[in-house]
This record gives sequence, structure tokens and C-alpha cells, in this order.
Amino acid sequence: MASCWRRSQKLFKPIPLFLGLRYFFSGSGRSLFRRGASGGQNNRLVSFISTLAITGLVLGVGLLVVVLSVMNGFDRELRERILSVVPHVQIIHNSGVDNWQQQASVIAAQPSVSEVSPYNEVNGLINFRRDSRPVQLLGLTADALPSGIAAVFEESGVELPLPGQLLLSEVIATHLNVQLGQRVTIIIPAAAGPTKAVSLEVVGLFSTHTEVDQLLAISALEQVADIADKPGLVRGFRVQVEDQFNARQLGYQLLEALPFGYGFRDWFQTHGNLYQAIQLSRNMVGLLIFMIIAIAAFNVISMLMMSVIDKRRDIAILQTLGLSRPDILRLFLIQGAFIGLFGISIGVGLGVLGCIWVADLVTWIESIFGLTFLNTEVYPIDYIPVDMRWSDIFMVAGAAVVLNLLATLYPALRASRVVPADELRYE
Repeated sequence: MASCWRRSQKLFKPIPLFLGLRYFFSGSGRSLFRRGASGGQNNRLVSFISTLAITGLVLGVGLLVVVLSVMNGFDRELRERILSVVPHVQIIHNSGVDNWQQQASVIAAQPSVSEVSPYNEVNGLINFRRDSRPVQLLGLTADALPSGIAAVFEESGVELPLPGQLLLSEVIATHLNVQLGQRVTIIIPAAAGPTKAVSLEVVGLFSTHTEVDQLLAISALEQVADIADKPGLVRGFRVQVEDQFNARQLGYQLLEALPFGYGFRDWFQTHGNLYQAIQLSRNMVGLLIFMIIAIAAFNVISMLMMSVIDKRRDIAILQTLGLSRPDILRLFLIQGAFIGLFGISIGVGLGVLGCIWVADLVTWIESIFGLTFLNTEVYPIDYIPVDMRWSDIFMVAGAAVVLNLLATLYPALRASRVVPADELRYE
């Protein structure tokens, strides 16, 4: 019989592959040879642990794909949405700029500058029927409207207001219970002299779906100049650049090109902490969920070790039939590899489906139960962003495969060291 086995092995070389697949498809617990009742109990236990190991891989890989995609989405929304409303660089002149068109042309001529918009800005309180909240009143002109704010206006169906009119964010309007056509009072505290109060008519509502909605109100450039007691002047310029991470260096270059008296503030000062928090959260959450995959790999070790213990008699018989120790090693490596590939493949598939459905799922849960998971009072945006990147998926799957192979190695080595004489002595 042994000679027949050897001849068949020569004709059909991948015997370890065949046996590894058989162990895998049999739930990693079924013996190649008939066993007694106790062996059946062991088989069920090994099959249960095998299912547990695969489930751990599926959950770990799937969750890690979804979490990385959501954190990538927050990073993308910061760069593409928040920083389209918030200027990359603010060029500020404390005394005000008279001939702003000339200075704007100087700024626009600088390399990597993509957009220049004059602005006025005052901070104060907005009051309506004895209710008030902080507000940042931004004055813009239709001749040089920032493209990011223009996109928000188009999305909300509003236009830049005329003098005496005001656009409010939906968040502020909801808090104050303000309706279109009603008038609100903008109160501007003064360091010296009386406090100034101006009444403006609300002609439109907008929403950026970002934290900016908590403070922002928009009026005409000349209106805000009058409120700031600088009629005919602008406070400075909102500058957008091609490379957002080059904003600070460009700010210094602009100061060299402009007359004395200007200063600047970049988005690192206003939203740099938010960017760092997103990156830190992405790394920490990714690391924590990656530990789930590592735990699942330890489950693979436990499962294969129990499988080796349960199959010591089978291993001994296979060795007497001509299977070498390297073949036994490959057999259990193949079994563990297929368990890992099966779980990782399902996990990647569920992760991709989760990326597609997670935003709609959260919206559905919010509408059904009346919940709000993301509020711009706490979070930078009020929706779940998803940016699925195949590079991240391949990285997660590759790391899981490597961990799974490392987890498979020790049990396979133990299986290859089984001594047939010790296992079959009393058979």
C-alpha cells in the first residue's frame, strides 16, 4: 500500500495542497480516518474555533476598511470642503486697505495663488427677540466672490445680499427661530466708546454642513465696512492657494511683496489642530482595530494547534504512507493560509459594502430614531464622509495575510515534528 501511495504521489505532486484543502473544507476538524465518539467531540470543538477564527478575521478586516475610509473622508472634507469656505491665507491690514484692487492684483500675480477675494469681518452678537449668540459677520463683494462660498450659495439657492440685508447659516437661524424677511440686530462691542447695534433683514439661509455654520453670517462688503467704522475700506484678502500645505510659506512671500503694515493668518492657525486630530484619530483607531486582526490571528494559532493535537494519529499514518515532514509542514500551512484568505476575502467584501452603505445607513437611523450622530457644535461636519482607497484596502489585506501566515507557521512546525512510532505504538 505504501508503494502505491508513493507512485500516486509521483503522479499527483500537490498532495499537501489536496489534504490541506480537504481539512479546510471539512471545517478543519474532520479526520481523514475514522475516529470514535470522543474524536467527534474534538472535531466539533476544532470546527467551532475555526469558525471563530474566520469570524474574527472577517470583522477585523471589514471594520478596518470602513474606519480607514471614513477617516480618509474626514481628511478629504477638511481639505476640499472646509478649506474651500475657510481661506488658506488671510492677508490682514489693521488700518484697512483703500485701493484694494491694486493690492489684489499684486497678490494674484504671485506663484501658486489661485484666488484672491477682498473681505471685511467683525465679531459680535446676533440678537433676535431676547435670544442671542456669537456671530462672525463676513462682508464680501460679488465682483470677487470666493468660489467655495459661491458653491455654497448655489447649493442653498441664495445670492450675495445687498447693503442692509443678511444671510444667516441655518444653524444660527434655527437656534434663534428666525424666518426670512425678519430683522435681526448685530451688536458690535467696542473697546472704547458705546456699543454699536445694527438692524439687518434676513434674506436667505445657507448651510456649509461644517463647523463654520455655528458662527457665520454674510453681508455686503460695504455694509460690514460701515459696521466696522471703516467705510470704503477692506480689512484684507482671502487667498486660496494651489498647494494647501504651502500656505504658510506663501504667506511670508506675500508679506515681502506687499507694502508695510500687512500681516497674515493661515489655515494651520485656524484649523491646524483639527487636521492633526483627524490624523491622530485615524492612526489610533486604525491601530486599535488592527489589534482585532492580531487577536484573530491568535485564534488561528489556537485552532491549528488543536487541529494538530486532534490529528496526531492522522499525521503519523500519512508519514508511514510516505508523506515527508516538509509535506506535513506545507499541508498545515496551506490549511491555515486558506482559512486566512477565506476570512480576509469576506472581510474585504463586507468592508467595501460597508463603505458604500454606511452614510445612507447612518442617515436612515437618524431619520427613524430622531438622532443626530454628528453635530457641528462638536464635529467639523454634520455627515459621514467616506473616501474608499484601494491602496488602504490592499494594505489591510496584505497585513492580515502576513499576520495569518505567521500565526500558521508554529502549529505547522509542531505538526511536522510528530513521531509516527509514538502515535501508533498502541494501535
